[in-house]
Amino acid sequence: MTGAFAIGLGFACLSSWRKKWVIDDTPTSTCRGVFVGRNEVVGQAVPLYEPIVTPFSQTSAVWFSWNLERWEKSGDNSSWVSKEKRQTAAPFWLQDETGRVLVRPRRADLEPVQTLCEKLDRDFAPPYSRWQLRQWVLVGEDAIERSESLADTAFAAPPTVDGGWFDSTPDTASPISTLSGTWRVTERVIAAGAPIYLLGTASPRTDGPGLEFSGKTGDLLVSTKSEAQVASSSGWSARLCGLGCLVLSAVFVGAATSALFDEVKWFLVVWTLGLEVGILFLLTLQRNYNRQVEVKEQAAKAWSLIDVSLQRRSELIPNLVAVAKEYGAHEQGVQQAAAELRAVPEKPPTEELPSDATIEGAQSTDRGLKSAAKTAVALAEASPDLKASSVFGDLQLRIADAEESVASARQFYNDAIEVLRTRRAQFPGSLFARFVDVPSWKLFEAEEAARFVPSVALAPSAAPVLDPSAAVPPASPPTAQGPLPAPPQSPPEPPTRPSPGSSS
Repeated sequence: MTGAFAIGLGFACLSSWRKKWVIDDTPTSTCRGVFVGRNEVVGQAVPLYEPIVTPFSQTSAVWFSWNLERWEKSGDNSSWVSKEKRQTAAPFWLQDETGRVLVRPRRADLEPVQTLCEKLDRDFAPPYSRWQLRQWVLVGEDAIERSESLADTAFAAPPTVDGGWFDSTPDTASPISTLSGTWRVTERVIAAGAPIYLLGTASPRTDGPGLEFSGKTGDLLVSTKSEAQVASSSGWSARLCGLGCLVLSAVFVGAATSALFDEVKWFLVVWTLGLEVGILFLLTLQRNYNRQVEVKEQAAKAWSLIDVSLQRRSELIPNLVAVAKEYGAHEQGVQQAAAELRAVPEKPPTEELPSDATIEGAQSTDRGLKSAAKTAVALAEASPDLKASSVFGDLQLRIADAEESVASARQFYNDAIEVLRTRRAQFPGSLFARFVDVPSWKLFEAEEAARFVPSVALAPSAAPVLDPSAAVPPASPPTAQGPLPAPPQSPPEPPTRPSPGSSS
């Protein structure tokens, strides 16, 4: 048993080191700059629909869990044993100043904040039943997550009451405060608006355009701690697991040699510890070489993002300007037609018998009205919505979006180069620097990016301005990752909060 624990701690040590290295080696992206693949993003948790109000602490949250435990004895030992634990899978937005990206927390590695841990007694007697608490975690889920949650029969099963002493069916209809024995409830929460650190693989959304982070990929970390705190925690966990592995290995070898030779063979203990340290050192060297390669590939991917962003901008902006010019010319034609309508001679005064001049004036008016009307109808049929100002506003928004895309890609590339420089300068990464060739260490400066900016005219010179004082209304920040998913279809009713003393 001791040997098995030692092996387990050894694997836990390597896993914790790998987690810390990935955190240190991954540059931070903005929500606007998230790409398909591994990303590190920092932002705020924003509800997808309305904030979820947690059952016990009444916290406005995007995610929560509850754990119902009972104090039980097992031989000479006593401990808290979890009897039922549930958590919501409601998706939420991770948002920063550049946009937002969807997060699906099901099966993710979550590090929330504990808001409550209370024993069920006279002072703390929540009126909710286990069935109500199960339904509570469904609140806020969209159609995709709701369908997967309802696959668990516990959510669809009606509330039941314990039928007798020998009935093994758990009581799910009575308030948890009436359970016999010693019980406690623990609640953990990611509050709405809380700062979030996320590390995971982004993939195309299953419900529309854009990208999302999903725990189903198996490597999604969502923490309420900062990046430095998460990396430090992983480092200390690796050190403690490594130390525990060495101690248990020494105990195991000492006990084994004592059983075989009736005495502890200390040279075997020392040899075993030296072998483990040597293996760890070799694995560390191998990992550092792989880190050099991975960081180089990461920088190459970052440069490709810049290239794609520049290409997109160079193709998008001239086309948008051409469209805006066409709209401006079209609106100019409308205004010209309106001017012609206004310039048509007024209808002559009514006379009993018209004179030659009156007849000629009426004919001129008729011809002008027909011509102007035909022009106006043709223009209306060509484009019923004659609002070039909105086109120019959209052009400005898209130009800003393209510029921000280039800026995000440039920042990610510079961060990747800085990480690569740091890894090559630090020991033991410096041992492998000569084996990983990097063509250039130059950062992508803002002046370099400016060379690729095409010239843009926000309004054609020929288009008249109706009201110079009217400004284009400010556009809302672009949503980088697409529209909201459809709201849940026919969701189960969320549990009502009964007054204290009610049964369910």
